[in-house]
Amino acid sequence: MADRQFDADVVVVGGGPAGSATAIACASRGLRVVLCEREPGARDRPGETLHPGVEPLLAQLGLAARLPEVVGARHDGLWIEWGGPRRFEAFGSDAAGPWQGLQVWRADFDALLLDRARSLGVVVREHCAVAGVLEHGSMPGGVMTSTGPITAQIVVDATGASRWLGRTMGIASPARSPRLVARYGYVEGSCPARDEAPLLVGNASGWTWSARVRPRTYQWTSIRFGERAVGEVPDELRGLAALGPERGADVTWRMAERTAGAGWFMVGDSSATLDPTSSHGVLKALLSGMTAAHLIAASIAGKAPADEIAAAYHEWVGGWFAADAARLRDFYRSIGADCFA
Repeated sequence: MADRQFDADVVVVGGGPAGSATAIACASRGLRVVLCEREPGARDRPGETLHPGVEPLLAQLGLAARLPEVVGARHDGLWIEWGGPRRFEAFGSDAAGPWQGLQVWRADFDALLLDRARSLGVVVREHCAVAGVLEHGSMPGGVMTSTGPITAQIVVDATGASRWLGRTMGIASPARSPRLVARYGYVEGSCPARDEAPLLVGNASGWTWSARVRPRTYQWTSIRFGERAVGEVPDELRGLAALGPERGADVTWRMAERTAGAGWFMVGDSSATLDPTSSHGVLKALLSGMTAAHLIAASIAGKAPADEIAAAYHEWVGGWFAADAARLRDFYRSIGADCFA
């Protein structure tokens, strides 16, 4: 079918890092993109530390110059306390100097990505809920939304843990770990120790993470294996003023049994999820969106059969998921977590 018979080449559902990265990378390749975001605005998430590896990706997305606008703190590594004395682990370095992680305020970071998408011609529809998939023969041909239908050659699910497209198409995302629930919250005040670098404390019952996310604002995140972690504010943050209530998020490891097919892709947490200890959540969200965009452009250009492209993407997602899951499992075993034995 000719392009002019579609409203867009690509419709992306979800405006977080994975969805925005997909939209930006597709638009940079000359594709017409519509992005639907149901709930624009604040996005609190457990763990807002960005791995140093995000900077080259953000540069590719055209965001290097504006990144400092949303960075609340930078650090050369993190303090770790498990199985022995507290120690500092640096991210590494090269000829240019030490690699630095970044702490961001998530709402500002997401808004920056969406602004970049708009600047490239992406049509961002806010307060636009997706209700179903439009069919085009035997494959998706767009989405039905609260504002009407949007036809497209490719549908991308970037809805995160809700996994909208997978649920709609009956694609399971089975648990690949014991059930894990992260409790997290924010406090305001002064904690010089965390201004220097984040801290991860782990033992056989779980772990707690604390970090500064912007001046005078700190986030803590806690997981307790086999139980609900309530009130696990680190001792060094207990005297500071709480900013809102404690929150919770299901961070059980999951991967979709299929992450792509003819006419559709899943990116970010819609495709695969690990808990925040991996420190790769945003990194993988951006990378999955950019990888999907590359393959989407190849599919639309007819450079390879759609099924082969989908299989290549699924293999790529499965490869990094397996590697990161193995590393996390080894970490949890090292601190005596019986549920990962």
